[in-house]
Amino acid sequence: MALVDVKDIFETCKTQTKKVLVLGRAGIGKTTFCRYVAYRWANGTIWPQYKLIFLIPLRRLTESRYPPLSSGISYSLIHLIEKECFHHGLSDKDKIYLTEQFDTSQVLWLLDGYDEIVQNVPAHLQYLFEQLLNTSHHILTSRPYSNKLSYDVVMEITGFTDDNIGEYVKQFFDQITDESDDGPSTGKNPLDFLKLSTNIWGIAHIPVNLELICSLWADTDWSITRELTITQLYDTITEWLCRRYLENNETLKQF
Repeated sequence: MALVDVKDIFETCKTQTKKVLVLGRAGIGKTTFCRYVAYRWANGTIWPQYKLIFLIPLRRLTESRYPPLSSGISYSLIHLIEKECFHHGLSDKDKIYLTEQFDTSQVLWLLDGYDEIVQNVPAHLQYLFEQLLNTSHHILTSRPYSNKLSYDVVMEITGFTDDNIGEYVKQFFDQITDESDDGPSTGKNPLDFLKLSTNIWGIAHIPVNLELICSLWADTDWSITRELTITQLYDTITEWLCRRYLENNETLKQF
């Protein structure tokens, strides 16, 4: 599988329209990818051909967030970006300008989480959902098993490589060491812990999993642990997350 740099994603699009489907497992970094490309575009390092980029988390297309309008009226793209991308209302002049831009090739839509909404689109939002999928320039992210769309350009976020894991672990614990001298010293290399089983090493390639494991390691003495199953790891992570939640809530109550 060939690696593709972010800035070169659209190079494989052979038509005037630029539509790319980006697949990835749960927690692999699809949302982070969308935020990353939006950040790079905003800083002028990629895709200068676009005047506007709109990042839309598709899971927000819910009836509670977008209740039905008056009979015969459907939500438009303007309704959507006004709610999702601007903290203040848009003037009529702004709405006219943006609507005109929608029909050009200078607007890119980042549509994140097709799999989270496709089976649950409210009937009155179906037209809006189809409008988004019909935009001429967009990147759509989805888990592989939830996607039935046909795209000429399909890419996949595969997660960390083995080298990436080593680099992430080093940076994570170097930062903890810099911030505090009181962190636990288990005397055991975190990478050795990750390699206790091939299954644990496998899930560590998913960024969100690796972050949780490193956070847990920093807060737990596992120096005598010689064997660990996926079930034991997930049980420990769940207990740790619940404990952190309760501790944070208790702290908030004191204010």
